[in-house]
Amino acid sequence: MPTELQADAQFAFNQYRTGAVTDPYAALDSHRLFAVELLCDNRVSADEVRESIHSLIDVLNIVTDYQSANPVPSQEV
Repeated sequence: MPTELQADAQFAFNQYRTGAVTDPYAALDSHRLFAVELLCDNRVSADEVRESIHSLIDVLNIVTDYQSANPVPSQEV
């Protein structure tokens, strides 16, 4: 996977994991748009875009499933 795609996928994942982006679909959409820009500029192939997006979906699913199974207890004041 090209470095630019990998770095952007990692950034999108970290944004979701840290809570800067709370919707996994928003994180995925931002990466998808960046990947399509690279594709339109002929800097990556369609297969590389597909691989990158599927990889991000996989890790977002893992994190979302973990968060669903282990909710953070709310702190009441």
